This record gives sequence, structure tokens and C-alpha cells, in this order.
Amino acid sequence: MIGRRDFIVGAACLVGAGTAQALHPRKRVELIGAAKLEDITPSSFGEWRQIHVGDVIQPRTEGTLSAELYSQLIGRIYQNVSGDYVMLAIAYGSTQSDLLQLHRPETCYPAFGFEISKSVLGDVGVRGARVPTRSLLARAPGRLENVTYWTRIGEYLPRTQTEQREDKLRISLGGIIPDGILVRASSIGDDWERSIALNRRFLSELMLATAPSDLPVFVGRRLASLIDRSQTASR
Repeated sequence: MIGRRDFIVGAACLVGAGTAQALHPRKRVELIGAAKLEDITPSSFGEWRQIHVGDVIQPRTEGTLSAELYSQLIGRIYQNVSGDYVMLAIAYGSTQSDLLQLHRPETCYPAFGFEISKSVLGDVGVRGARVPTRSLLARAPGRLENVTYWTRIGEYLPRTQTEQREDKLRISLGGIIPDGILVRASSIGDDWERSIALNRRFLSELMLATAPSDLPVFVGRRLASLIDRSQTASR
């Protein structure tokens, strides 16, 4: 059974501090508006149901660094009809500035004693659209965690740290302070191929179950419009 302890690394890894640049954007863009992640993230869809095991993400404490780094954070565990479990963690930061930015799992997992033994770029298909992703195999004594995630910064979905820096520079040159989100699914087990396929299927179905008006929060406006058009065409 997956429980609260399985989120210890994930909760600490979702966001972190970045490096400063001599750019001073002025215009904020926040795609989430007044919405809450807790409300816009489906708790049941298709064959998946959220299961409740208590708080799997520790609450933010005002005045701490973590409270400055993200504005909303959720952690959930889902189970499907076959008995598979997937852990979902989503972190939203309203300000992706020079000093505050999403922290990528391939950087933070090793800081918590994990070895990244596989790292594969890929995508998650959502009808006619493709969401760029990265999948990792994180190893620790007695634990194999298979991770699939994507990040969105403004309208960009960088899969590497280099892409993230380049995208932030492009956005900054436009005078914009963007928001950002990290969407991560992970599963425990020694069958890499099956686990990553499970993660991708879960994330695809999660996006398909998300209201079209909320999709931009997760994947940006451009990609959300492609998903919305493909959903409409399939009806």
C-alpha cells in the first residue's frame, strides 16, 4: 500500500531556488486566475479513483522558504480498477522569477539519496496533442520509483534544465513574469516499461477529464486549444 511517506521526497522536490539574471520583467501572467488546484484537478475519472490516506503533502508554513516558492501544491494517490497505484503531485508557482523557479526532479531526487539510473525524454498523447515529458528511474535502497513529469513555464513546456533556462530568457526578454507548474506522476515497482506506460496513460486520462477552461493551467493556452479542438472534433 502506498502511503504518506512515499511523498516525502516529492514534496521537497517540487520547487526550488534558481539563479539570478540581470533582467527585470514587469508584467505578470498567471493562467490559474482565482482557481484552486484542489478544485480543478479531477479526483475521479475513467478507471481511476482518488484514495484517501491522510495528508500526503505537508501543509505550507507561512514565512518559510517553501511558502515563498509555490502558491499551491497538491499530492494525491489514485488507484485503478486493476489495483494499480499512481502518486500525483502538482506544484503551482505564481512567479517564475530570477530567484524563484520550479525545481526539476532529476536535480532534487539525488539530493535525497536517490540515484537516477534512467532518464528518457518523451511525451504524453492527449488526443491530437502531445505534451512533452521526461521520465526517470530513481533508485534508493529498497525502493524503485518510476517518475513521469512535465513542467510549464508561461506557454513553454521545457523538458531539460537547459530548455528551462532558455525559455525563461525568452519570456523575460518579452517583459513578462510567468507562472509555472510541475505535474508529476510516479509509481513504485521494478517493471520500468509497464510503470512508465501506466504513468503516461494516467496523465493522458487526467488531462482528458480536465475541464477545457482549466487545461491552460496545466499545459498552456496553445496546447490546451489543440486538445480542446481535437476533443470537439471527436464528438
